[in-house]
This record gives sequence, structure tokens and C-alpha cells, in this order.
Amino acid sequence: MVHKTRNKFSAMALDQCHEQNNAMVKGSGGAIGLTGNPGALRRWMVAGPEIARITAEFEDQVRHQKDDGGDAGHHHHDQQPAVQVAFLKDVRALVTVFEEMGNPFLEHSQDLLVIDTKDIMDAQVAETVRRMETLGEEQYTEYVTERLEECTTPITQTIPKNKLPLFSRPTVKSKSRHKEQLAALKSDCGLFSRLYISCQTRDGDMDNFFSHENQAAPPALSTGGKLRFGVKADLLRCLESDLLEESMSNGAPITDATILDGAVVVQMLNPSASRTFQEYGEGVFASYVAQLEKSNQIDLVWDVYQPASLKASTREKRGKGTRKRVGPSTKMPKNWSDFLRVDENKTELFAFLSHVVVHLSVGEGKEMYATNGNGVLCSPAESCLTHLAPCSQEEADTRLLLHAADAVQKGCRSVIIRTVDTDVVVLAVSTFSKIAPDEMWVAFGVKSSFRYIAIHEMVASMNLPLQK
Repeated sequence: MVHKTRNKFSAMALDQCHEQNNAMVKGSGGAIGLTGNPGALRRWMVAGPEIARITAEFEDQVRHQKDDGGDAGHHHHDQQPAVQVAFLKDVRALVTVFEEMGNPFLEHSQDLLVIDTKDIMDAQVAETVRRMETLGEEQYTEYVTERLEECTTPITQTIPKNKLPLFSRPTVKSKSRHKEQLAALKSDCGLFSRLYISCQTRDGDMDNFFSHENQAAPPALSTGGKLRFGVKADLLRCLESDLLEESMSNGAPITDATILDGAVVVQMLNPSASRTFQEYGEGVFASYVAQLEKSNQIDLVWDVYQPASLKASTREKRGKGTRKRVGPSTKMPKNWSDFLRVDENKTELFAFLSHVVVHLSVGEGKEMYATNGNGVLCSPAESCLTHLAPCSQEEADTRLLLHAADAVQKGCRSVIIRTVDTDVVVLAVSTFSKIAPDEMWVAFGVKSSFRYIAIHEMVASMNLPLQK
């Protein structure tokens, strides 16, 4: 090691010191072009070291003039107070990030995720990463065998491109509805013409020919192979047609039990300024639930997303989003609606919010219930769950009525259900006589269409028995 100056932490390796001396001898112009001129090369070899020596003495003299005789002028540039404060700030920020993100080596899942954002790649992308080296070796072996050893394939033949799912591969655009209908119409015309000609030549029965479907999915019931759906809101208008204006009040009725469709609440409560899921759960979602403390019992009911569900095709129509791991320190997604399109995201989010809600402080004599998959979390912990769990209901629509029946059995005479689904209103009307509360309300809709529907008055207007 060599110390070229008296400054602290200025030691350098011997070879590095030689390189610096050579650079000083060469000067700013270097030695380029000198080898072609013998006279210039000799002058440079004689004068170069002397010029370097004079330059070094001049720098030492200037350095001594600035030095006051102590060690103040020999501090390392990183020993300045401002640099130390900035360094300490960076270290603390790095430690905070480590604490928020957690230990990535404790991740036991097979998912491929981004450490900071917790975005999870598709399973196909993860499989590409795992098989990329093996696939390359297989294709290399195949290339050498076919083109160089066996010579069964010309070496000039183009190598096919690997269309592997990658991180940034753009999504495939689906055909527009108009183009799909036009393609289906052309296909039908061609099929009918061929079948009609065959019937004519073979003396077929035309009535029998046109009495059978010629497609796997009947066009009268489906579009592009997908079942047509009606507008459920039309059914609600029929149910409300016989109700008086006073039966659909804008004022919130006072009830003993409040039952929430959790997915509806999540859709309504935008994360806004929440930075992490912990802030959203405690600052936004839990605050909304805490406003319902007038009720003696609050039930939070979630949907359960099963892989082989009949609702899978309906969810596919809503589009695809980005998979993200839900955790207390995970940053909130920038696109909330895009995040809620993924079933796995909602499953983890609902479980996380259920644990947040049941840890809220409830008043004496009040109870809090939150579904968690097939089970139920409750506060206080000793609450009775005999009629609530385990539950195999997939949709929250039917499970809401199950919690309503449980609340009535525990002494609640009036119940209100928060939802935006017409199915819940229909189910509430059909099961009202079995649940047998004094009053049942449905807080329905959002924004300007929000209203309170009195199920007990709707049942009375339909001349249905109020009790079984």
C-alpha cells in the first residue's frame, strides 16, 4: 500500500500508484503519436518525468499552504458532518424498507413475485423462467443433431421463434363483437348452403332439416358460445311497483343487526390516499364498519371464489388484472378496479380485512362476525358459531340470509342487509317467512339510486304469509 498524501483513507495499491504516475507523465495529451516521431519521443522521455516532478511539488506546496498545521486539512471528504447526516438518513431509510418488506427468504410459495411491489407473475411466466435454461439446452442439442450430425435439416432453414409468455408481452386483443357476429354469419351461410344442396340432391326432408340446431351453442340463447344474460334490475322494478313511496325511505332505519356484503363495501371504498393495505384496512374499511356501531350485531360476509365455479365465465368478461400479494406492508395497487378483477387478489384481501375487522373494539353486549373462507371469525371470541360455520356457500347472496337468520335466532328483531345485487332482494322476499323477523330492510344501490327497501312491506303487498 502507498500513501500519496497525508489525508486519511488515501492509501492505494502499488500498481494503482504506478498507473497514476504514468498518467501524470503522459500529461493531458497522452503518448499518442509520439512513437512515430523519434525526436519528439526522446524529448518526451527526458522532459516527462521532470514535468511530473515539478507538478507534484507544486501541488504539495499548495496543500501545505492550506494546512494550518493540524489534522483539520487531512480529513476524508466523507468525514464532513453534512455527508455523515445524509449517510445516516440513507441507512435508516434502508432499514425501514427492510422492516416493511420483510424477509424475502421466508417466502415459501412457488409464486414468482416482485419483492417491493409484491406483484405476482402469471403461472405461465413463472414456468417460462424455470424451464428457460432446459429449453435452450434441448433446442441447442436438437439443432446440432439435425443440422450438423445427421444433416436431416438444412443449416439455412429458419429457426422458429419461441413464443414464450414473458413479463412484458402485450395482451392479445379480442375480436370486436361486430366482427365475431359477421364471422358467425358467414359461417352459417356457408354451412346452410352446403347442407341445403345435400338435402336437394339426396331428397332429404326440409322440415326435418330445419328442425335441428346446426351449432353447438344456439344463437337464440348465446352470443359467441356464451350464454345471454337478462337484466336483473327489471325484476326489482316489478317487485317495487306495488310498494308505497313511504316504503322506500331515504332515512336509515334503526335495526338490531347489520349484515354487509363485503365485496360491495370494498368496491365502494376507494383506497384514495392509503399507501399500504394496513392503512386501507384500518383507516378506510374499518372506519366504515365502525360507523355501524348502533347495531347490536354486525356481520361481514364475503364471496368465496372456487376454480370450477359456474360464475367463472361471468368473471372472465370483466377482464384480467395484475396478481398481487396482499400483506400489511404491501403497497396499494395504482388501479383498484384492475386489482379486484383477480380472484386470488380478492381472496387474500377479504381474509386480511376479516382479521382487521374482528380486532375492532366493540361495545359491551355487541358482537362482530366476519366470514373467512368456509369459516367465521368473531368478536368476542366466545360467540356462538353453531349456525354459521362451516359453510359451503360460494355466493355471498345466500350466505347473507344465513347470517340474517342467525341474528334473528339470537334475539335481533330487525335486520338490514347492505347489497347492490337484485338476487339478495329476491332471496330476502322468498325466505322472509322462514327467517321471521319483525322488520327486514335492504340498503340497495349506490349514489343517486341508493334507497332502503322494506322487505316486510313488500311481502305484505304481495299477500304472502309473514310467518310460516
